[in-house]
Formats: sequence, structure tokens, C-alpha cells
Amino acid sequence: MIGKDNLVKQFTLALIGTFIAALGIRLIVVSGLGADAISTLVLGLLQHIPLRFGTISLLFNAIVLAIIFFYDRSMVGIGSVINGFGVGLCLNLIDSLGLLHTIPEVLNYPSVVVGTVVFGVGTGIYLLANAGSAAYESLMIVLQRILKVSVKTARIILDGSFFLAGFLLGGTIGFGTVIVLVLMGPSLELTLNYLPKWRIFRTRKVN
Repeated sequence: MIGKDNLVKQFTLALIGTFIAALGIRLIVVSGLGADAISTLVLGLLQHIPLRFGTISLLFNAIVLAIIFFYDRSMVGIGSVINGFGVGLCLNLIDSLGLLHTIPEVLNYPSVVVGTVVFGVGTGIYLLANAGSAAYESLMIVLQRILKVSVKTARIILDGSFFLAGFLLGGTIGFGTVIVLVLMGPSLELTLNYLPKWRIFRTRKVN
């Protein structure tokens, strides 16, 4: 049986990871050099929908989680809800506080590099909470099951589809997109490999 303390740890890690990931996303987007797949789609949608970036992100995750819930509810946990709604809410909070609206042009590349690393660390901390799959990762798994392909292939198809849709809608794809693709994986991997060395980052999965 999972103790109350461990549930609190999972909840806390999910919250912290989600906020850090949102901060990373904001740093990437404000660079104006391109972004991750979901952000590219959201940036495209922003050209046609009069809502804030965080609000569109929240609505997207909510729709995906609803689909995942009816497809396989075992994939959805409290962490899924925290991440699904939390990223958008945190992005809106950062926006409301007037933070990172613009940056000097000289900081564009440092911003996307630091943002990608921060995004990877935040995602890693969220995953260490073991409290449910995030919306995008769940969508990838569903696609992998439907197409009967490898996870790597499903991820490529999903990312490619979102990048293309976002670009066609008016989103930005640039050198920053390449930086995200190159640095995101290593940042996430290092986080998952090294943070569990500290007991505070070790949890058991919620059933």
C-alpha cells in the first residue's frame, strides 16, 4: 500500500515539474526562433483564435486527456490532470505577471537553449512523480498502438504532424526548432538518470 507521504511527494513533484516545464516552454517561445511540436501548433492556432498561449495549451491538453480517458482510462492519473491543466495555467500566470513577454535579440539563442534544458528538466521531474502520463505522451502511445509501430516511429509521426499543422496555420519553425529537437532528449535523459539518486525524487507508481 502506498503511504500518504509518498502520495504527497508524487503530487508535489508533478506540480514542480509542470511549473518548471512551463517556464522552459515560455523561454523557448519568447526566443521567436521556433519551438517544440505542441508549442508550434499553439502558435499557429494563436493566429486564428483570440486566446492566450496558455489557454490554448490548456484546452488542447484537456481535449487530448478526454480522448485518452475514453480510450484507456488506466493511462490517466492525478499527474495527468496536473500537467494537462497546469502547464496552461502556469503559462498564463507567467504572462499575467508580465514576465518574459520580450527579450533582447542578443538573448534569442541563449533563451531557446536554456529554455529547452529547463523544459527537459521539468518534464523529467514530472515523469519521476509516476502519477500518470502527460497528454502528449499518452497520445503518442495511442498512436503507436493504432498504427502498430515502434514508439520512436510514433513520436516522429506525431511531432511531424504537429509541426506541419502549426506551420501551415502560421506558427514559426526555425533553427530554434532544431535546438529543441537536439537538446530536449539529453536534458530529459540526464534528469531521469541523476535526480533519482536523491531520495526526494524517488517514488512508486500510483495504482
